[in-house]
Amino acid sequence: MDIRSQLREMPHHPLAHWLPIIDCNIKFFGAHSQQVPHGWTMPEESHPGFEIMLILKGTQASIIHGYTYTVEEGDILLIPPGFKHTNQCVSAEGMTYFSAHFHVDDPVFTLKLMSRHSGIYEAGTEHNLQMRAVLENWMGMIKTSEPYTSTDKFVMQARMFELFALLSQATDQEPLPVLSGDGPNTPAPSAMHYAGAIAEAIKQAFYAQLRSKEGHASTVKVEQIISSFGISPGYGLQIFRKVYGQSPRAYLSSLKLQEAKFMIEQPELSLGQIAWKLGYTNLSHFSRQFKRWTGQSPLQYRNTLQETSFDVSQRHHGWPVELE
Repeated sequence: MDIRSQLREMPHHPLAHWLPIIDCNIKFFGAHSQQVPHGWTMPEESHPGFEIMLILKGTQASIIHGYTYTVEEGDILLIPPGFKHTNQCVSAEGMTYFSAHFHVDDPVFTLKLMSRHSGIYEAGTEHNLQMRAVLENWMGMIKTSEPYTSTDKFVMQARMFELFALLSQATDQEPLPVLSGDGPNTPAPSAMHYAGAIAEAIKQAFYAQLRSKEGHASTVKVEQIISSFGISPGYGLQIFRKVYGQSPRAYLSSLKLQEAKFMIEQPELSLGQIAWKLGYTNLSHFSRQFKRWTGQSPLQYRNTLQETSFDVSQRHHGWPVELE
């Protein structure tokens, strides 16, 4: 049994004091800084994760889900995943900005930020100054020639979690903005409520499946989960996609991929056991799906990890590495 399963099933003694299990998938899609001239425009687009922008110089006009925002020098703009948006430089002297993209698989946190539709953290405010320090730290790590080390990447992730905490605090402490008018593509509050509830229920059902000791493979029934909230599967699929920018099944697939990679790294688990735990009735079906996700079969992925680990071990101990 892997350590996560052991911890999930361990009885909580009344005298024991526990920190919560944190089990979520994060991804840092990268970041960049850029200087652009007056009139520069990004065509309408949307992203699978959040985009956060710091305007270092100049002014930007942004249209996000039908709302128009003016983002001044020093402001920080947060654009939620799946929100269609355009950005344009409207300052005569041009504009310099820093932009970062990230994803975190925590439906409650994501919905909390998305309920603000988008957020401008104005220059000079307490939350702005705290977030700006994190973003400037990221900017200071940009390299133009040298490769990024493992230490660099861990520091970037540490800053990302620091940013998550600041965003969560800001949302808890500040009242929701009062928006005039209805954006044509903005999800209604009820839709966002249902979408968040569906995402959390899918996640809980998936991890309950992993803990199951039954003698047969089980699967998460997305349609049944949606129906349990008293809404039709068609409506649930529609609002989930509108809020999160992906289908519930795609969200479930991302959970499966995260857990599959974790279990494949454990040599004591056979690939057949992993397929069974993830709800696949046979190994070949799981292998085909994993290859669609990653471009590699589960066995190739495991072998690559083992080869990389062995190579690192040789280098660490000063052993020669034979080249074919």
